[in-house]
Amino acid sequence: MAKGKGKNVNSHLRARLDYLHKAAAYLHSTTIASKQQQTQQSKTENNASDGKCEVGAGSNRTVPQILSPGSTAVAVEEASGSVNQKQEPNLDRLPNLSRAYISQLRGISLKTQLRLPQEVKRSFCKRCDTLLVPGVSCMREIRNTSREGKKPWADVRVVRCTTCGTEKQYPQAENRSKKLAERKKEQEQRGRQIAET
Repeated sequence: MAKGKGKNVNSHLRARLDYLHKAAAYLHSTTIASKQQQTQQSKTENNASDGKCEVGAGSNRTVPQILSPGSTAVAVEEASGSVNQKQEPNLDRLPNLSRAYISQLRGISLKTQLRLPQEVKRSFCKRCDTLLVPGVSCMREIRNTSREGKKPWADVRVVRCTTCGTEKQYPQAENRSKKLAERKKEQEQRGRQIAET
């Protein structure tokens, strides 16, 4: 028996593509939020250290510790207090994981010949697979290369990826030229109207 041709034939693939896009967006937003928290914490620590000038508190002096011969390097670092307390998972790998998800998304859509929606297609860089977030990982601007910007239909939105520097241009004109099929339909309708009269 042949599979029925309907809209639900590739629904599992569409669900997988949607999941990969949402997962990449979540990982990217988590990275951005963690970086913002780190910068805020460093600013508050700098402000706190600027306000206090106590001699004993917060000094960077290293005190050597005498340990038994069977101790490890970790014990040395713990004894000296130089171990960074990492309670969060390693957030440096999240952008790479986000890129891997976008790469999988593109591979699945190409292999299965499924078209991605325009919003999804334009939400990542096609060169480095970075998720494009305005002001964070990409810069957006409107350019008009006509003479002195006189032609409003020549507006082009330029999206530049800050990771790899790739620029993509998208036309912004509302009055775009019609496709060939639409023009033929209009000609047929005009011919019918003339024949009826």
